[in-house]
Amino acid sequence: LLYLSIGFRFVLLIAVVSDRGAYHIGNLLFVVWMSDTGALIFGRVMKSTITRQQQQHQAESKQHNQKGFILECLQSISPGKTMYGLFGAIITGPISAILYPMAFASSNELSEVIDNPLAQRAMLGFILAIAGIIGDLAESSVKRLSTKKDSGKLLPGHGGVVDRFDSLLSSAVVYYYWISV
Repeated sequence: LLYLSIGFRFVLLIAVVSDRGAYHIGNLLFVVWMSDTGALIFGRVMKSTITRQQQQHQAESKQHNQKGFILECLQSISPGKTMYGLFGAIITGPISAILYPMAFASSNELSEVIDNPLAQRAMLGFILAIAGIIGDLAESSVKRLSTKKDSGKLLPGHGGVVDRFDSLLSSAVVYYYWISV
C-alpha cells in the first residue's frame, strides 16, 4: 500500500510540476509502457527462437545448459524473466524517449524539444527502463515472498492491478526528479 501511495504521489507531482504536466505524464506513460512492451515482445521472440535452436542442438549433442548469474537472480524473483527481455526494455526505452517528444510536441514545445539534446532524451529512456525493471522485480519479489501468484483478482492472468502499474510507479519517482532538477 505504501508503494502504491508513494508511486502515485509522484505521478500527481509530475502532473502539477509545470504547465506542461500532461505532456510529461504522456511522456512517462509512453516510455514506460513501450519499454515494458519491448521487453515482452523481445523476450518472447528471442526465447522461442533460442528454445528451438537449443532443441535442435541438444538433439545433435548432449550439452548442459548453464545460466548466468544475473539470469539466475532475475528468475529467482520472477521465473518468466529473460535476459532478452531485459535487453528489449533497455533498447526500447531510449528509442521511445527520443520519439515521443518529436511526435507529440506542440509547435510551442518544439523549440524545447530541439534544445533538449538527443543523448539526454536517450539517457532518460534508459534510466526509466531500468527503473521500470526494478519496480517490476520489486513487485514480483513481494508476490513471491507472500506466496501469491497475482497481486489481486481484478485482472486475472495479468498479475493483478499492482502488476500493471509497478514499472510506472518506480519510474515516476525517477522522472519527477529528472524534470525537477
